[in-house]
Amino acid sequence: MKELLNEFQLLQNEVVNLVSQIPEEHYNQQFHPDLSPLGWHLGHCIFIELYWIREQCLNDPVDDSLKSLYFPELSHKPSRGAVLPGQSELLSWANQKQVENRELLKSLLNSKNKNALIENNFLIHFLIQHYSQHIETMHIVLTERQLQLDPVNISIDKKEQHTVFSELKYLKSDLYEVGTDNKERSYDNERPLHTKQIESFSISSLPVSNQQYKQFMEDDGYSKKEYWSETAWQWINKNAFKHPHHWRSNNNSDCSNYYGIDHNGAFSLEDNQPVYGLSYYEAEAYANWKGMRLPHEHEWEIAASNKHLQQTGLVWEWCRNTFYPYNNFKAYPYEGYSVPYFDNEHYVLRGSSRYTRISIKRPSFRNYYTADKRHIFAGLRMVKD
Repeated sequence: MKELLNEFQLLQNEVVNLVSQIPEEHYNQQFHPDLSPLGWHLGHCIFIELYWIREQCLNDPVDDSLKSLYFPELSHKPSRGAVLPGQSELLSWANQKQVENRELLKSLLNSKNKNALIENNFLIHFLIQHYSQHIETMHIVLTERQLQLDPVNISIDKKEQHTVFSELKYLKSDLYEVGTDNKERSYDNERPLHTKQIESFSISSLPVSNQQYKQFMEDDGYSKKEYWSETAWQWINKNAFKHPHHWRSNNNSDCSNYYGIDHNGAFSLEDNQPVYGLSYYEAEAYANWKGMRLPHEHEWEIAASNKHLQQTGLVWEWCRNTFYPYNNFKAYPYEGYSVPYFDNEHYVLRGSSRYTRISIKRPSFRNYYTADKRHIFAGLRMVKD
């Protein structure tokens, strides 16, 4: 129990530190239409503590003004920054509430409270994972900030490159287990554990690299309709994208001049590191160009569980299927985490990125975004039938 509380406190501190280090003029700024201001994420994380610990477990209702700001469905994203309290005020409130909430949570976990949220340590795992997901999103916000601050014509030192070869790992046709019955850590959409008949396939041991993706670009892959679905072709022509979201170049006609932007600013792209900043549309087009395909999420999970995959913790990896409920799915602890996204428009991503905290790095974890999202740390891996 002490280890869980310590992990919880470290994540609390990390969110506070991310907000305290950003200039005040950027604290409540929206840097991307899909992203909330950095300060909102801190306030939301504290509110979620209050809501689940105090209101749901201790019957101590949270103030309606907090609900109207920090429940996402009650707060219009473009308006969030303007109604946030000042940076120092929010940080002071956050520090105070975090201490109080840790003590309340510790008491709950050590009590004989019969609330189902306390069973199997579910609540503390839920809050740890909630913080973890927001910390990754906050790094996306900070990266978007750097993309807008990016200077023109900077010089990046080229790193010495070495070749790493990816292998195809073969899995035979068989019945495999997917999902989980873990009641402590797993989200509702990961359950229950069940078996699936999977046809034989081969999957790449490594995700697609920066160098491999440059080859697609050099072959003018963004301009060749045969690699794109009709919807994707309309999307790419409307937006005129020609490279991954996090790449910039001093000379767009020369792929060797690209450099990356992350939350710290510009950096040299390493050929063998996994490419990221791709939408599902771009991932699918690359797979078509290679004469291969994206994995179904179950293929990915089976290969990962059987230790066939390398570099699974560097980028999220697009899967070919949309997000759906497993048989006997039960929403828990609330409808809004998974159910609204079973809309046949959100595609599954598996794995994790370099910004993903350990609490959600597991083969069964299911991430999901619509096909057009490219600001996330998402890449791809190839499958051959």
